[in-house]
Amino acid sequence: MPPQSSPLPTPTILLPGLPPKTLVGIDLLSFTSTANFHGIRDLPEGWHFLYTGTTESFSLRCGGWFYIGDIQSATTTGAASTALTRRRLGGADATEIRVWKWNQDVEALVPIIGESSEEKQEAMRYKANLSAIWQSGGLFRYRSRISSTAAGGREEDRDLDDEDNQKEGRSDWVGLTGNISPQLLSRILGDPEVDVDGKPRWTVTSGSTAQRDADQIPGLTSREAAGITAEQEKDLRFLPVDLKRTWREGAIGRERTEAAQDRSWALGDLVRRVAQDGDEQMGERQVLGELQFTFLMVLTLMNYSCLEQWKRLLSLIFTCRAAVTAREGFFTDVLRLLRLQLKRCDDVEGGLFEMDGENGAEFLIKLLTGFKRTVDELSDGVGFAVKFELKVFEKWVKEEFNWELKKEAIVKRGMLELEDGERVEMEMNDADEEDETGEYAPVIVDLGEREGSSSLELDMKD
Repeated sequence: MPPQSSPLPTPTILLPGLPPKTLVGIDLLSFTSTANFHGIRDLPEGWHFLYTGTTESFSLRCGGWFYIGDIQSATTTGAASTALTRRRLGGADATEIRVWKWNQDVEALVPIIGESSEEKQEAMRYKANLSAIWQSGGLFRYRSRISSTAAGGREEDRDLDDEDNQKEGRSDWVGLTGNISPQLLSRILGDPEVDVDGKPRWTVTSGSTAQRDADQIPGLTSREAAGITAEQEKDLRFLPVDLKRTWREGAIGRERTEAAQDRSWALGDLVRRVAQDGDEQMGERQVLGELQFTFLMVLTLMNYSCLEQWKRLLSLIFTCRAAVTAREGFFTDVLRLLRLQLKRCDDVEGGLFEMDGENGAEFLIKLLTGFKRTVDELSDGVGFAVKFELKVFEKWVKEEFNWELKKEAIVKRGMLELEDGERVEMEMNDADEEDETGEYAPVIVDLGEREGSSSLELDMKD
């Protein structure tokens, strides 16, 4: 038989030295490595996130963001559509090969930097051996969605994919990363590492945290408390969201009260902080990109600080009122993104909302119920796109999770029959909070009679 011809190289990431039984994840797929697993081939153009963990759970996970193709096109001005167009035109470099080597000291994958001639020769040696690794079945073909399984084994077994399932998975990933950009990653994670070929990588771990979310133990840093070395860790530099102060500096009286009830000013201030040259649309894409980044770091790394920032951003956005009419495109994109994120939230082991010990469904239902009421009250002032996307979202969560976003449809008080037949009356906690009744009602305070003045009544709400 004539010798088999060498396969044409495709964008590939080689992972030499990776121990067997290591948890490996790329984008929306995770699996356990085998001794015959040496890397992943056929990487499509666009953003990817590759991470590892020494065990499937209860271990530090380390990962890195990287871009396949021309990273200059991965800006906040339509990175997803640009990447898709370039892929159709064959714009990606088919010979792009990344080499991330396992470092036993930090138990993570690190790129070969090429600071010495020995490192450069090592990288060239791995790339030169690519054809032999491919023919031996040591490369895992990129798949965007599949149940957890072992990598390695026969090529025909690994390639039995449902084409429609793969298209859906890839489409979901593009939708979940459409506003990720080098600028956003550098703002949150700092400057990237650059490998021997000049390709950047932004790193993050499950222990990375923003300062506001770090545990403060006297005499002990949060990193030492978590058993993480400074070389492995970094601070997350999120957008400053302060839900307890949502008014401008110097605001008093009614302006301050209204800004506390309608957080549109705070959202606009956040957008303007990250806008470049006054371009607020770019600022909005930065906010959307941070929503995407934080969610995906919860999904893949189970990062607690990212979960907290994701919830803070949603709490700010969905308690706005004036901004709903002023930023129609932004709110439409947020609703569309949140629906896609909720579609994938079960990818987290144990479910997304059980990670912090709180009832996340209750958090979102309450937030979205209030937002729907705002849209209904504004009525004609809200654009068609927001109303349509909210209607689609409401129908989807009703079918998927049986969530009811119409406030009048929520039963606040009723009789519950126990297993022994006894019936007790139950009342929902905080049911009258937003109606400002019961303990949440405005308080009238009588300050008493004063000479030359009549009794004063103050509405504590104002």
